[in-house]
Amino acid sequence: MASADQDQLKAIFTQVDELYAAGKSPEALPLLKPYSNQSDNAEVQWRLARLQYTIGKFFTKDQDAAKKLSVEALEAAKKAVAADERSCFAHKWMGIVLGWSSDFEGSKMKIENAYIVRDHFLKAVECNPNDPVSYHLLGLWCYKVAEMPWLQRKLAEVIFTAPPSSSYEEALGHFVKAEQVQPGFYVSNWLYLGKTYSQLGKKTDAREWLSKAAGVKSEDPKDVEAMHEAAVLLAKL
Repeated sequence: MASADQDQLKAIFTQVDELYAAGKSPEALPLLKPYSNQSDNAEVQWRLARLQYTIGKFFTKDQDAAKKLSVEALEAAKKAVAADERSCFAHKWMGIVLGWSSDFEGSKMKIENAYIVRDHFLKAVECNPNDPVSYHLLGLWCYKVAEMPWLQRKLAEVIFTAPPSSSYEEALGHFVKAEQVQPGFYVSNWLYLGKTYSQLGKKTDAREWLSKAAGVKSEDPKDVEAMHEAAVLLAKL
């Protein structure tokens, strides 16, 4: 790629990242779409996966449209990992998108993909130990496995010799680590710190973190969802 083209693409990345951070993913996607044919460019592909995931999960009410975006996001995430196996962002978004796309396929597929999702999060931490989001995602994986309903556990035992297992204590360790790496980086981490402490019977700690999450001022759909859940849980404690 010529130097001028590289500079132009870097400028696009800056715009896209700023719009994503501002909760404006639908505005960012058209800027990046013209570069989607660059299959060997991990920076393009993981950003595409991130935008398609965010739009599908937080901005799309129609489930067929959301599922279509999940397919496109998964394809982009796979290309990102193939283009750069040492990219923290590629592995992080591969894990996120694979977990999300599995939701459309039912419990069996979700369980079958569980280890793959976890391994991409572990790889993301390995590639960048200073990324708080990767620790949060590992915590989220542990939390979801710990709260897995009995029927899903029995199904997992059928699928795997050693089905996915974890605990709320393990989840808490990852959420705490994420907060240590970058305090206050994500409302959802505060939410899950509160939820995990609640599951462990530590109501005072739970109230502290849920209060933090519920009190955030943000219009980002991701934050708003976490803020609302925190407020509901806080009222029940």
